[in-house]
Amino acid sequence: MKYFILNKPRGCITGRRDPQGRALVYDHVPDHFPDLPHVGRLDYNTEGLLLFTDDGRLHRALLSGEFSPEPIEKTYHVKVRPKVEFEDPRLEKMTLPLKYGPTGEVVTAPAKVSPLAHRKRSIWIQVVITEGKHRQVRHLCRRSGFQIVKLRRVAMGPLSLGDLKLRWCRGLEPSEVDALYKAALPQENPPSFEQLGD
Repeated sequence: MKYFILNKPRGCITGRRDPQGRALVYDHVPDHFPDLPHVGRLDYNTEGLLLFTDDGRLHRALLSGEFSPEPIEKTYHVKVRPKVEFEDPRLEKMTLPLKYGPTGEVVTAPAKVSPLAHRKRSIWIQVVITEGKHRQVRHLCRRSGFQIVKLRRVAMGPLSLGDLKLRWCRGLEPSEVDALYKAALPQENPPSFEQLGD
């Protein structure tokens, strides 16, 4: 098995091809890294952590959460406008479930939202969700009247982006694979794997 993450930049598609000819996440994977499937997706204009692996069982477990006692959290840092105070009710509104589908029959789990830092005309907030509905974080922000300036996924379960530079890849450490298995497949032991260099 093999595992690596990419700090995905804005302006590329999470996929192997695009009918419109736009840049792909695979354009940012170095030639010496293996050709692996990506786990989940990030929007064209969303940055951050994207995991690649040929471990199909872990892939499925991370996306479905069906084998873990606790849902797998996805953590995002979002820079939004207008600048608001930390106690602004619009931030609290972001935690409320969203309705999906033409008749709103699909309801998301509540989000966790916490302020991080003020900027001159904006505010950084942290949003934690346990599902991966289409453009979910963007819909949460729009519903509260926020304009997104930057959206970045910084963690998937126990796996963190850390200080990995934008557009760079790195292989996972054994401790990170162990942590992913404990979170997503707690009844199973991690397989032996090939640790990739930078």
